[in-house]
This record gives sequence, structure tokens and C-alpha cells, in this order.
Amino acid sequence: MQHLEPWVVLRVIAGLVATALLVRASFTALTVIRKFDVMRATEGQLALERRVELAATFVRVGAVAQVVALLLSALAADKLSRGIRGAMCAYGTFSSSPWGFRALFVSVLAALAAGTLAQLFAFDARVRSMDLARPLAWATIAVAPLAVADLALQVVFLSDLDLSVVASCCSVQLDAVGSARAVTTSGPRALSVILASIAGASCIALAILCARRPRRALAVITGAIACVALPLGMAAVILQVAPYAFEVPQHHCPFCLLRGDVAYVGYPLFGAMLLGAIWLFGAACSAMFVRANVKDTWAGFASSRFKRGAIAWAICAAMCFVPIARWAIVSNGASLFP
Repeated sequence: MQHLEPWVVLRVIAGLVATALLVRASFTALTVIRKFDVMRATEGQLALERRVELAATFVRVGAVAQVVALLLSALAADKLSRGIRGAMCAYGTFSSSPWGFRALFVSVLAALAAGTLAQLFAFDARVRSMDLARPLAWATIAVAPLAVADLALQVVFLSDLDLSVVASCCSVQLDAVGSARAVTTSGPRALSVILASIAGASCIALAILCARRPRRALAVITGAIACVALPLGMAAVILQVAPYAFEVPQHHCPFCLLRGDVAYVGYPLFGAMLLGAIWLFGAACSAMFVRANVKDTWAGFASSRFKRGAIAWAICAAMCFVPIARWAIVSNGASLFP
């Protein structure tokens, strides 16, 4: 790896920590699947239960490291863009290698999966029995390979990155498309805003309703709507919010929202979207593991997660509204789009 920039080193370290902890937890999960029996009280069973508790700690810390790794991916790419000719933001860094956007996509998936898994372990921590040990073991085994894939792709991407090349910046690729399709993109832009508004409002309303009175079926529905709201929200940010933030109708770059000239609005916006999705996904997935003997415990856990999810999505909606409201004020209500 030829780019030992501080942010790059931190990104690799965070990936190593997340991968090591989640893989280590998956080894314990394999043992749980083969040998765990909650009805036994043998010395081996008690020792395995202590290992399960340690694995839960590994998963929680690993999930935090995985989310931090995603943040560091964006930061590192933005910092590296200053050393790549033609790159204006992280878009130029990721597009300069065929592995760039693949690595970023897997990082997002790994962060969502690890964060959701951490929520399930947080629910299990409130349950006094060990009834959820096996389901959580299977979930851990499913998530660990994503962390491995994320780390591997990041190393391949960073190793393949060549700072001597001339990259294509977002203004060349994205703005050109926006200008060439100024007429045809008005429909998708309006549709994305309408659908994202409906999905986001539904998430907030259902999360508030579930927080007041948690119900398993409604919790799963809320999580499913959050799955739809996440990509719709991203589309609305790219097509509608970003141009208002830059005051340029054809500039649809989400990575430029992470720059200082727009007050780094992308970090709280995308951060709230990510955390809101994780909390709602966690509450919805935990509903699938509920048994009659832990129903009351789940109600308290789900209520707290739905409250957090509603707040996060509300913050995301507010951050989307701020650039649009600012433009309306400075332009005296003029439309940004022709």
C-alpha cells in the first residue's frame, strides 16, 4: 500500500479491528451452534455461556469500529482527492480505481449489518435467559464475512489507487449528465422527492407509534419501510438536496456535501440516515426473535430504539430542508431549476 496518509492508516486500522472482533465472535458462534444447550448445567456449558458474553462485547465494539470505518472511508477519500489531479472531492478518488465504488458499497452494507447485529445483542443483554444464543450465533456468522469482504476490498482499492493519474471529477461526469438531461431528470427528481418524503414521514410516524405501543407486526413493517426509505432518501438527496446546497441545478454529487464550502452538511445528514436505519432495522429484527417469556423485555427495548430512529430520521429530514429553505430566502422564492 503506497498511500500511508494518516486517514488511510486509520481507515485500515478500523477495518482490521472490526474484522478481527467480528471474526473472533463468529468462532464462538460456531461453537454455540454445535454445543450450546441452555438446559444443561455442566461446567462446559457454563464456560461456553461466559464465552458468549465475551463474544457479545466483541460484536458491539466491532460494530462501532465498522461504522467508524465507513466514516473514515469518506474522510480518507476526501483527503486523498487533494493529491489526485482532476479530483474535486471523494468522488474523484473512488472513480479513479475500478474498486473504489465497490469498496464503498460493501462498507455501507457492512456498517448497516454490523450495526443491526449490535442492536440484537443489545436486546439479548436485557434478556436474563440464554434463549437467543443460537439465533444470534447464526446472525453473527452471516455478518462476519461482510466485514472480511469490506477490509479486503478496501486494501485492494487503496493498493490500486494511483495518485499520478488524472481522475474524472464529479463536475465532469455528474454535472455533464445533469446538464444533458435537464429536461428528462425533472420527472425522476420530483418523483424521488415525493416517494422519499412519503417513506420518511411513514418511518417517523410508525416509529413514534411503535415507541408508544410496541407491537411485533408493526415493528417489522416499520423496518421494511425503512429499507425502502434509505435508498429513496439517498436518491432525493442526490437529485434535489445537493443542487440546492451548491446552488447549481446540475450538480448532483453527494460527496461534495462532505466539504467545508457547504458547512459539512453531508456528515449529519448521512449519519442520521445511517443511524436511523440501524435503529429501526435492529428493532424490527429483534421482533422476529421475541418469545412469550421475553415479550415485556422486548417492548422496553423496542420502544427505546424506535424513539432513537424517529429522532434520527427527523434530523435527516431537517438537514434536507435547510439548503432548500436557505435558497428560498436568498433568492426571494425563485426556483433553482429551469
